[in-house]
Amino acid sequence: MRELYFGSTRFADLKRGLPRMSTALLSQRLKELEHSGILERHPVEHGSGHAYELTEAGRALFPVLESMGQWAQNHSRNDLTADENLDPDLLMWNIRRRAIAMNMSVNHPFIVAFQFSGVPTNRSRFWLIFRDGEIDLCLRDPGFDVALVITVHIKAMTQIWLGHKSLDHMIRSNELKLEGDRQHVETFRDWFRISLLAVEDQ
Repeated sequence: MRELYFGSTRFADLKRGLPRMSTALLSQRLKELEHSGILERHPVEHGSGHAYELTEAGRALFPVLESMGQWAQNHSRNDLTADENLDPDLLMWNIRRRAIAMNMSVNHPFIVAFQFSGVPTNRSRFWLIFRDGEIDLCLRDPGFDVALVITVHIKAMTQIWLGHKSLDHMIRSNELKLEGDRQHVETFRDWFRISLLAVEDQ
């Protein structure tokens, strides 16, 4: 339900947002939600497969989901950022989904590289590609010049994403480093957005 609320419509996108759920279980859950009138399944106009969309009844459940997310933020913060729950793949998928697609370069893609510490080397680097009003997430170097490099510990980035620590504080304390031309560094605040369910510290 969370993934559908946040804009995922294809099975592959839903699976990426639920990395610990098996394909079989996800398929079963979607069928149950469709049977209950919570979502509808439509053929994709161009290509194969189906797209999933919440019905009016499904959208009416959002306040319940939002309340559950805010409860977890207020009462289970340590669990949300416990080492065993830190997942760079899921975090980057969520960051990509919330980022604002800006046309920051006319002639070539605008590339942002994330470098995480505190995770295995093979899961420590990700690239966001801003191009033609769209944002792609790459797990391998796309081969373009990188305009902005973001270096941060996976726990610190998760705390920022959840609103547990402010972005300004993490930058001032040098826990999050932005490297690139000044104009590219300044764009970070324009396109980066924290979680919709974030409860920011005052």
